[in-house]
Amino acid sequence: MIQLMSEELEPAELLPVGTLLHRRYCIDGILGRGTYGITYCGHDEKTGTRIALKEYFPYALAVRAEQGQALHPKNKACGALFFLGSEMFYRQHLALTDAKGSDNLVTVYTAFFENGTSYAVMEHLVGITLERFLQLRRRRLYPEEAMYIAASLADALLVVHSLNSLHYDINAKSIFLCTDGKVKLVDFGAAKAGLRARHEVDDTEPWIDLSAIGRTLYEAMTGLAVFGEGIQPHANIPPQFFEFLWHLLETSGYRRIASVFDYRHALACVEIGAICPDVVDEDVTSSIPEPRKNASQSRPQEARAKEAAAQPLPKKSILDRALDAMEGAVASEPKDAEEQVQKEARIKRKVWVIYGGVVCVALILTLIIRGLIH
Repeated sequence: MIQLMSEELEPAELLPVGTLLHRRYCIDGILGRGTYGITYCGHDEKTGTRIALKEYFPYALAVRAEQGQALHPKNKACGALFFLGSEMFYRQHLALTDAKGSDNLVTVYTAFFENGTSYAVMEHLVGITLERFLQLRRRRLYPEEAMYIAASLADALLVVHSLNSLHYDINAKSIFLCTDGKVKLVDFGAAKAGLRARHEVDDTEPWIDLSAIGRTLYEAMTGLAVFGEGIQPHANIPPQFFEFLWHLLETSGYRRIASVFDYRHALACVEIGAICPDVVDEDVTSSIPEPRKNASQSRPQEARAKEAAAQPLPKKSILDRALDAMEGAVASEPKDAEEQVQKEARIKRKVWVIYGGVVCVALILTLIIRGLIH
């Protein structure tokens, strides 16, 4: 990070060099100040690791005591907002200590309360912000650079949103370009994202981070500020990437890119050349080709009959043959009721004759056996 001159900040607002916080984190200097706080550089007394330490200090709501290091609200009206913001700052950064799986998100080691406010201990990054990069290079972002930043932020937001949190303050100052080539998302919008845990925001709010990315990249590629939701095509932006940015900022009607998963899918489509459009009923019906007319329909009926007779019959399956046999058996049964009755009578007479013959044979055998015994 770039160390700012101490003259840019009032000495009374700063913690002195050498201040020890949480009994282990020592302040070595000042990195900068934002709307919600001051960022210091320092080191961990126990491990010797270099750290960045951010103090929640919204200058519009609080002041530092003349004697000591504690912060106090400017008045009673500011008190509720200050303490709520401090709690949200703590809860958000504490949640980020569980953020794993992304090299594009600043590592947060811990968060704690002290001096009437809250602090977050993070890794110390070496590099510059996107805003400073554009100032030093005196040029706009190239499309390849914008694509790389967009992909890096997608990985970072996937982790952040999975923790039920939001950044809420993505801009050129919160996109950090490290000297090793990595892009890191830093400087979270402290006082707002924790409201998500209290169910005070709706499910559409992940789109807030995504639209902020679209606005930041458009301004970085064109140098034009985005007011409202409308953006215009620009010579520095390829058509496919402009369409991607336009859908990030578009809010009227259906939001095509409303989640990180939609964002990553759309970005992948840009890499292969186009944004995948929504599929509607008209597109589906228009994509189905009309069936071609069969050439045999224009032939005379006799020709079709001869052609059908000449074609070999298809081989039937076992099930088809079984069904045919059942149909034949049913068709072969006599349909005349009287004939059926006569047939049953003849069968009964034959049965009785056979039964009578068997009985007679049994009696004769019985008499013969008795005669032999006596």
